[in-house]
Amino acid sequence: MVRTTNKQRLIILVGAAVAVSLFVFAFSGPFGTQKSPSTAKLPTDSPVISSQPAPAQSSTDKSMSTQSSSEKPAGATYPTENTYARVYPKTSTFQDKSGESFPLRTYKPFTVNDPSGQQWWTTSTGLDTAWNIGSGTTQTVVAVIDTGFALQHEEFTNRWALNTGEQGSTTSEAPSKLNCTDRGLPISQSCNLIDDDFDGIVDNEIGTATRENPSQLNCSDASLPLDKSCNMIDDDNNGYVDDVSGWDFANFDASVQAGQTNPDGNGTQHATAVTGVLAATGNNNKGIAGVNWSTKVLPLQALDDDSYGNTLTVARAIYYAADRGVDVINLSLGSVDEDPYLRQAIDYAIDRDVIVVAASGNDGCDCISYPAQYPEVIAVGAQNQSGSPSTFSNYGAQLDILAPGEGMTTPRWSKTLPSTGYASNMAGTSFAAPYVSGLLSLARSHQPTAKWGELFNALLATANHGNLTAMNPSSHQLGSGYAQANTFMARTTTPDTPIIRYTFSPTPITSTLSSALSYQCMSANDFPTASLFEIASTSSIYYTIDALERLRATNRGDSVTYIARTCVGLPTDAPLTIRRINLLSEIKNIQSGKGW
Repeated sequence: MVRTTNKQRLIILVGAAVAVSLFVFAFSGPFGTQKSPSTAKLPTDSPVISSQPAPAQSSTDKSMSTQSSSEKPAGATYPTENTYARVYPKTSTFQDKSGESFPLRTYKPFTVNDPSGQQWWTTSTGLDTAWNIGSGTTQTVVAVIDTGFALQHEEFTNRWALNTGEQGSTTSEAPSKLNCTDRGLPISQSCNLIDDDFDGIVDNEIGTATRENPSQLNCSDASLPLDKSCNMIDDDNNGYVDDVSGWDFANFDASVQAGQTNPDGNGTQHATAVTGVLAATGNNNKGIAGVNWSTKVLPLQALDDDSYGNTLTVARAIYYAADRGVDVINLSLGSVDEDPYLRQAIDYAIDRDVIVVAASGNDGCDCISYPAQYPEVIAVGAQNQSGSPSTFSNYGAQLDILAPGEGMTTPRWSKTLPSTGYASNMAGTSFAAPYVSGLLSLARSHQPTAKWGELFNALLATANHGNLTAMNPSSHQLGSGYAQANTFMARTTTPDTPIIRYTFSPTPITSTLSSALSYQCMSANDFPTASLFEIASTSSIYYTIDALERLRATNRGDSVTYIARTCVGLPTDAPLTIRRINLLSEIKNIQSGKGW
């Protein structure tokens, strides 16, 4: 990783893998050479890019690697040492449809019976035992927001989450769209079929370019039967044309296949490895076995073949995933700077009960990257084969849990091995995050009615806590400990049946994680993972374990006070007796009125 001055700190470490074989691997083969049109509507108005100073944001003062290329918005400046990814200056801003300005951050991957089905990270974490439990009856979907994917890799056959609204016979189609080369024109931003300025409109730009997307052929020109999947029409009216297998928000088109704009780029590799840890098919006599063999994966490209992505590409992907109703979003990417616009997208997803998981980063310092830094996001660090935190893994107060992130064999994509390639000795928090995403999706298949916070706290409570205790249940280096698949799956598939359980009141009306879901830790097996807070306004007092509720209360100007660590149950628990502790009476000596 190239270290730069603070002035050059621009890019999010989207998984800078610290493996010895960092650039040895690549991911699976092309899904096809035709890409769909890029006329989709956006959740917000087209951004106005500006190089005016961004609003002041809290940040972690550490160096970041920078990579750039010749394509940038007018007025942007950037370091010129490298020639990979487009980089906006740190002071760039954009406006949403209401006219509010936001800083534009840049994002990169964090990179530092199956032949390899039994790896150290499957046996030492109890994953092989969890596999024996199997998946539940509910089909789950995990959105992986990353670089381009190996759509044809042997590990992902029938594993992609497809949009049925863009499938089926039809009688109409729109014209094909040809790129510069196929039109006999010099390659430029006006015909390269790429959204060069990230405004959600393709080829409304002018200027030279060095790359182009393949021409986007309709069914007839591609010699395919007339079908909604290739007719160049937005059949389901969701604002995205022919989005059968996700959407590419970096280039703004319907193909998320790796390597289509630069097959030699350093961003062609990352997403396939991440998805492999999460969901590589087990018992197929090929390669490896991922954490969850039954979940579907929604592939969303937010970073291009050169590993470049920004606030807009990542946030749009999150909105899209939430609207598609996914269960989990995996973000093996990050930024050194706080990103309020991206946080709005994350909170939009969480409000829809989506679990958001992010890698902590690979700088080896007390400097967890964003968005993992946000309390409502599950921040995952990496552990090694010896059962210790990886030296490169970022840590800090917001770290939630550690998961395997070194010495991992994963699927890969390359020009020469588009569907059968694998890489060994992969390392990075980018690969720890999908381990946790896989476990959470597996748990939700058994617990479809569980709130995101219930599953999250069950994951923490069943971790290998090391030297942590109930009195000191977390640390900056370990979070709540090391993810343990067998105990987590046992907890989510076996109801807890205590004789008595004490929950808390009064609860907020709007919060999905009210204090009633938490309880007083009492048994030897109870491990406190949730923080109970008091929210007090001029008209009410209530208690919650919901990080979003605390954030919104703070933004309203309410008083937010930490009360205690608590335990959290699951919907299938069956205590013989439930008693509610009225915290207003116990703490405030208020017998009635406020808070009810």
